[in-house]
This record gives sequence, C-alpha cells and structure tokens, in this order.
Amino acid sequence: MLNRKFNIFLFCSVLFMVSCEKDYFQTTPQIDLSKPVSFAAVIQPILNEDCATAGCHREGIQAPDLLEGKAYDQLMQLGYVDTTNAEASILYKRLIATSKPMPPSGKLSAVEISYVLAWIKQGAQNN
Repeated sequence: MLNRKFNIFLFCSVLFMVSCEKDYFQTTPQIDLSKPVSFAAVIQPILNEDCATAGCHREGIQAPDLLEGKAYDQLMQLGYVDTTNAEASILYKRLIATSKPMPPSGKLSAVEISYVLAWIKQGAQNN
C-alpha cells in the first residue's frame, strides 16, 4: 500500500514539474515584428526606469544622455544603434553583456531586451 501511494505521489510530482516546463525553459520571448515597436511608448519607458536614473545616463554624468526628449538623438547621433546589423548595435550588446552589463543594477528582462532588439531591427524609428 505504501509503495502504491509513493508511486502516485511520484507520478503527480513529475506531472506537475512537466506541466511547468514551458515557464522554466522559455528563453527569449517572441516579439511580433509585424507590429511597430514605439520608441516613445515602449523603449523610452525602459530607458527611464533602468538607465536615465540618478548617477547614470543623464546630462553631464555619463553618455549617452537617456533622459526623455534627448535619448533618441543621443543614441542615434553617438552611434549606439546600428540598423543594418541590430545585434552589433552597441546598445544591444551592452544590454546582453555578461561582463559589465547595462544597467549595472541588473540585466533587463528578456522581454525588455527583445523589444529593444525588435525596435532596432525595425529601423529604430523615433515613433
């Protein structure tokens, strides 16, 4: 009887863990590239939250200045975005870096990084 209960317990445990497999092993979320990623609505809020903070990417502290109203021009004019090879963009490479990643407080979520990459692949529009 004890052996049967153990087998049922083991079966339920394995079933539970397998049902959660997708959550644990999903690496990069798929972003629909057919829908434009808005710089103002998606990218700037990421920059506001994680980059343009006190002591980081603000005017006179560290280039590029990523404050709202300046971020787009700074990223484009200073060469942080390469629309011909998105994965080679300095911005993208810094976000995924394993050594000295940006932001230093911790990597952005996979979703946020995917949005940045999708925005660059779509031509890095100021939309």
